[in-house]
Amino acid sequence: MTRSTGLAALVIAGWLSCALCPAGLAQHEDLHVLALNPAPAVTRRDMTAVDMVQLPRLDGVYLSNDGRVALVERVTTDWAADQNATSYWLWQEGQTELVWQADLDTADRVIVSPDGQQIAAEIAPEDSSNDEIYLRNLDRGELQRLTRHPTAVRSIAWSPDGVFIYYLASEARSDAERERRSRTHIVDPYYESTRRTHLWRVRVADGARQQVTQGDIHVRSYHLAANGAILVRVSAGTDPDATYQSELMVADGPSAPFRRVTNNNWPEGNARLSPDGLRVAYQARLGQDGLDYVQEKLVVLDLASGVTRVLAPDADWEVDGLAWLPGGQSLIIAVREGVRSGLMRVDVDAGSLAILSLEDRALADWSLADGTGEVLALFQTETSNGDLWHITPSGESQRLTTIGAAMVSAFNLPQQRRIEWSSHDGAAIEGFYFAPLTERSDVPPPLVVQIHGGPRSSDQFGQWKWSRFVPVLAAEGYAVLWVNYRGGTGYGDTFLRGMHGEYFAHADRDVLTGVDHLVASGLADPDRMIISGWSAGGHMTNRLITRTDRFAAAMSGAGAVDWASHHLTSDVRGARRLMFDAAVWDEGAYDQVFVPQSLLRDLHTVTTPTLIFAGEDDERVHPSQSIMLYQSLRNLGVETRLYLVPGEEHSFRTPSHRLFRLNAELDWYGRHIGLPDRDWLAPPDAAD
Repeated sequence: MTRSTGLAALVIAGWLSCALCPAGLAQHEDLHVLALNPAPAVTRRDMTAVDMVQLPRLDGVYLSNDGRVALVERVTTDWAADQNATSYWLWQEGQTELVWQADLDTADRVIVSPDGQQIAAEIAPEDSSNDEIYLRNLDRGELQRLTRHPTAVRSIAWSPDGVFIYYLASEARSDAERERRSRTHIVDPYYESTRRTHLWRVRVADGARQQVTQGDIHVRSYHLAANGAILVRVSAGTDPDATYQSELMVADGPSAPFRRVTNNNWPEGNARLSPDGLRVAYQARLGQDGLDYVQEKLVVLDLASGVTRVLAPDADWEVDGLAWLPGGQSLIIAVREGVRSGLMRVDVDAGSLAILSLEDRALADWSLADGTGEVLALFQTETSNGDLWHITPSGESQRLTTIGAAMVSAFNLPQQRRIEWSSHDGAAIEGFYFAPLTERSDVPPPLVVQIHGGPRSSDQFGQWKWSRFVPVLAAEGYAVLWVNYRGGTGYGDTFLRGMHGEYFAHADRDVLTGVDHLVASGLADPDRMIISGWSAGGHMTNRLITRTDRFAAAMSGAGAVDWASHHLTSDVRGARRLMFDAAVWDEGAYDQVFVPQSLLRDLHTVTTPTLIFAGEDDERVHPSQSIMLYQSLRNLGVETRLYLVPGEEHSFRTPSHRLFRLNAELDWYGRHIGLPDRDWLAPPDAAD
């Protein structure tokens, strides 16, 4: 099985009552079976913030080698525990339902054996926080612990013959190290971990373990070929920065020596050996001269000749995942093309391309059966927050479920309308407009502009995310604008490099001209507009409030205001260094590159009331960025409010914090465009 980046019968009426009742959705479900094609809701109502936060969804797929069995992840909200719960459901060819695998609820990863008869799972035992490997037969039975590894296991994969399970695990501390750590060396040095990760395998029959990689290397990922060959992506260092110095090594088998097959300055993402072990495919940001600020390309390395080829180097789409088809002559790749994402087939020798599925929808996840080349794909559309499709290597497709469509059918939904306009320099910019559910012909609606993060991303059809909460905004009378500004993916390298060297060379005006387009079309009230965004969307919000006072209010989530300190405190620097063509510590870069582009220089111009959110534990955009923004605006006399949310990282995970954010945003927006005070919604268990 190759995967890209889960008993009582369910009565349809019971499913619909759950879909139509927020309180029903709020509880941890004890339904054991989900019909693949439940009937849609009979009645509809407006969606609330509680509905949006707790909306169940299918989230991931793990397909067996023969394509006849799959495990499907499903995410629900457990308000009592104040957490999201992931469950695993069994799909089998010819069945009409998904069957809940209750014993896998605590698993972090599950996979199906090559023969489709067993399940392996990463689960932490009751007396430990470290995952171990557990096994059971597909037809239920008891989970049996297979490993007792001294450190946590992760990234499990069956060997093609099903005899072994491979996994990654970090080196164990010695007894002396554990003693020092417990008594005196109680804090690990920042960024200085020397505990390398190696590849291991365990025999399914008796639990015997074998370390596959040795020496002074740190294994970041691996892949197993059908012929028994093994590929590992390694780096000399263990810190996140070292990923850009990673290389590929290949061995003919677990006892054979590894040989290095790449020597370059770029990370080989999602590297995969062909079934015959003769070629490696991976994705990398390669321009004519190597690593560059461009889209992810499809790269194929012939191991015998050492020749590396970039396939479709000038394509507008970006590669977002790949898997070899049986025989090793072709690949299926996931691509992001503007407002759509889907699958293509690539003939490696001829370099020819064929679209398998690239429609008005977003590809949320996919899994390929190594033995047949069939794909199980999870797509989101404007009327489904995730349903399964079966796709053959020739492009034939069949929809398998309407679970996501039935779920959202209980709510009134806005239409997702693709729009296009010309930016300040004539460049064509694409985005989406959502009209409010109730429109007045005499008055344009208030507008919320939601800027996507990344910035290496794009807004697409579907894309159900609680954080965008468009159905809630539309129900409350707002129109919504999404903008695919320059610096995003899916529009070619020139479009992406519109941010290269100068972050706001075009992107801010791409957004503002989209706003102008809606105002001129009578689709937005120029006196009642709000700008908002998270992460890179927060950066953009911070930029726009320094450039215009036309927005009645703003929301900046995890946004940066000082590029230098952001660069030095973020856990991700490689892509940003490519973007700016410099690092802060380079001679002259601080004064010549980072300070001139930092928004701290311009915050004195801000008059827009600004709501700010940040996670206290955010390592991607350090909360100090939001604190700097807040302190500057507060001392300038600008109305502002900052929420530093405890325990949260870059994206909020706790349901109560998610609901708090939506309540606070809706309150802030309404107060600043003259709407009546609104009641904040409580979690269902607190309201009962």
